[in-house]
Amino acid sequence: MALIQDVFTHAQQRHAAGHFAEAAALAREVLRLAPDHAVTRHMLGTALCASGHGEEGLAHIGTAMLLDPGQPVYAVNLAILLHSLGIKADAAFRRALRLRPGDARLLDGLGSCMSEQGDNPQALTPLKHRLALEPNVAEAYRKVAIVAQRAGQLEEARRAYRRAWRLGGGDGLLVREALTLPAIPHSAAEIEESRAHCAAVLRQAREHGLRIDNPLREVGVTSFFLSYHGLDNRALNGELAALYQEACPSLLYTAAHCRESGWPSAAEDRAGRRLRVGFISDYFHNHTIGMLNEGLIERLSRERFEVVLFLTPGPDDDLRRHLRTVADRAVDIPHDLGAARHIVAEERLDVLYYTDIGMSPFTYFLAFARLAPRQCLSWGHPDTTGIPTLDVFLSCDVMEPEDGEAHYSERLIRLPGPTVCYRRPRLAEPRKTRIDFGLAAESRLYLCPQSLFKIHPVYDDALIAILRRDRDGILVFVDPRGQGAALTRRLSAKGPDVAARIHLLPGLGTADFIALTADADVMLDPFHYSGGKTSLEALAFGTPVVTWPGAFMRGRHTLGFYRLMGLDDCVANDPADYVDRAVRLGTDQRLRAQVRQRILERSAVLFDDGTSIRAIERFFQETS
Repeated sequence: MALIQDVFTHAQQRHAAGHFAEAAALAREVLRLAPDHAVTRHMLGTALCASGHGEEGLAHIGTAMLLDPGQPVYAVNLAILLHSLGIKADAAFRRALRLRPGDARLLDGLGSCMSEQGDNPQALTPLKHRLALEPNVAEAYRKVAIVAQRAGQLEEARRAYRRAWRLGGGDGLLVREALTLPAIPHSAAEIEESRAHCAAVLRQAREHGLRIDNPLREVGVTSFFLSYHGLDNRALNGELAALYQEACPSLLYTAAHCRESGWPSAAEDRAGRRLRVGFISDYFHNHTIGMLNEGLIERLSRERFEVVLFLTPGPDDDLRRHLRTVADRAVDIPHDLGAARHIVAEERLDVLYYTDIGMSPFTYFLAFARLAPRQCLSWGHPDTTGIPTLDVFLSCDVMEPEDGEAHYSERLIRLPGPTVCYRRPRLAEPRKTRIDFGLAAESRLYLCPQSLFKIHPVYDDALIAILRRDRDGILVFVDPRGQGAALTRRLSAKGPDVAARIHLLPGLGTADFIALTADADVMLDPFHYSGGKTSLEALAFGTPVVTWPGAFMRGRHTLGFYRLMGLDDCVANDPADYVDRAVRLGTDQRLRAQVRQRILERSAVLFDDGTSIRAIERFFQETS
């Protein structure tokens, strides 16, 4: 027994010192002599988890719980470790809470776990319980605010952010309060109210004189949802960008070569070296942004340009690996603003091309730095930024309204072609149809596969009218993020008579998504925010996409594609005409076949487009 105790004590010491591999080896020695020693079994489990052997470690902790079921620390650690390893842990947290009902860590963990699973309204219960136990902890209020916002409870989220800020949680929380915007709005009135609140809090924040050291950590969100309101965002995004310039001067870093008056001109470059163009995004993998920009990155002239691809941490999939091979240089950068600025600056770029700004907090905040003499962005996220260091916005001319220049803080450059070089998609064989997705074969399929936050409340009436006019029609959405309940409640309240014919499909893989798109009778383009890649995929297979062009470029992608094809069959003049065109295409099989054929005959101009690449090359050379 003395030997066991000595080895056990040594194991505890090594574990406490963070030497987990040694602690695990000593614990195994104890268990060889005393296999039912629960404390050692638990120690071995935590040591294995800490040293990267999570599955085996969890098994040992589970064994310790069986050996001593009344010991709460085993249940507590099992829940926390399961959650940290990304394993479903709500049942483990509940079991641990039965042993320690007032443990703030467990309440916090259960709430976080439930929220990550999309169960946000219920997740608020344990988080509020924690708040009752720790009413003066700013972090507790911050977590309640985040989950309340996800649950659509905006007022509660704003109050919690404000309370967290007053408790000293940091000035970034006041910005988060301003950006507490609805993901799936209940009504147009809620949109107006949230925008007014955003503007008021931003004004207050600037008057207060905020100080933010690390906006990526302290704020960590963008004004993303503003873009789905169908309204002009130039003033609000400009106010937000001005706040960051005042609150966080470190964002305004300037690379050394951008301060050098003798940096070579375009003429000198043509005589001496290729222009160095950097591409950056958080989404250079199997994502819409990666797919839309793959052709440009691959086919940009290597005689005139050196392509530097900046890759942030992300999935190492086939598309990412391909992009690495086609770039002249692929440079990995961390999600750390200071380190990333230094790495990009060292490349001494002539042009820095942001494929998207507004979806990723990292690239949004990075864009405040001057890392190349010319910095531009394109319509991966088609909205203005208000950021003064972004010089131009490269857009598709046929998508822009006549007054498009007024919508951007950047200088608008109108380019020919679709501005993307997208490969024509192909259908996998055997080809799936609506039956494979659980939809009736005899139904007429009106498909609206856009992200659900694109479905503006003013669009609801048109959707309901289509189903009322076509009683054999079904309306199908795709819901990969589990947000659909809010949308279906909104639609069902307005059209209870058609609610049974509204369907939500879960997230689909790329091949299944394309198959469903090709099988649809009609695709419905949302008001105010048009489809981009999804419209291209539909048109590749002749699926008619009915669209009513919006006031801003982001509501006119599909219009632009039709203009390039020289077609207007599916372009509506107003909401009533939108419904008429959709129903005629859905119910008139002969008309639908004719339109599909015309789309197939003319859609080649949308794919593998060299016109856009040549235009972007000219822009790079003329402005560098």
